[in-house]
Amino acid sequence: MVERLAERLVAWQIRNKYLTSQDQKLYQYAFELLIGQVVNLLIACLLAVVFQAYGTVLVFLLSFIPLRSYAGGHHADNFNTCTLISTGILCSVCAAAKWIPNEAVFGTNLVCSTVCGGVIFFLAPIEDHNKPLSRRERKIYGRLAKGIWAAEALVWMICYQMHRERMSLVIALGHLVLFFLLAAGMIKNRKYKRQAEDI
Repeated sequence: MVERLAERLVAWQIRNKYLTSQDQKLYQYAFELLIGQVVNLLIACLLAVVFQAYGTVLVFLLSFIPLRSYAGGHHADNFNTCTLISTGILCSVCAAAKWIPNEAVFGTNLVCSTVCGGVIFFLAPIEDHNKPLSRRERKIYGRLAKGIWAAEALVWMICYQMHRERMSLVIALGHLVLFFLLAAGMIKNRKYKRQAEDI
């Protein structure tokens, strides 16, 4: 659906001479990403309304997206799978943020952020075979991922000290989600490597 919509948008712009046909594939890919992000953002807004968790969704997106952008990890092979996974993740975070008791927040935060931080410091960025990184990009992305993680870990500690337990918990849950995506990315990369060696 997204691919067809992007294709039509690009074809319309080429017909009207807003774009050239030379880079049609590139424009189409850019439109697919843009439409995908808009759809995922709309779903996030809908879930915030359904769960009555506006702050949870906002804090999760603000903390998760920058870190995910540089740390990398598993990427779905198509838009529909990506949307389903993203929706499932957001539902899980909203539910966990409501159900985890206050007494367990500090321990949960510490475990989530420490485990994620360890993976980021030793392995990030974890590239996807669809999105390979140059040596220079790996270096830059690694530094940025470490810096963002450290800043977010500091923010959740400050939030916890200021009795904003739920906010600190959501940041830590974002770190836990990222850990699973990084682990899934490593497994996927090993699988592709083995398949390439078998050929």
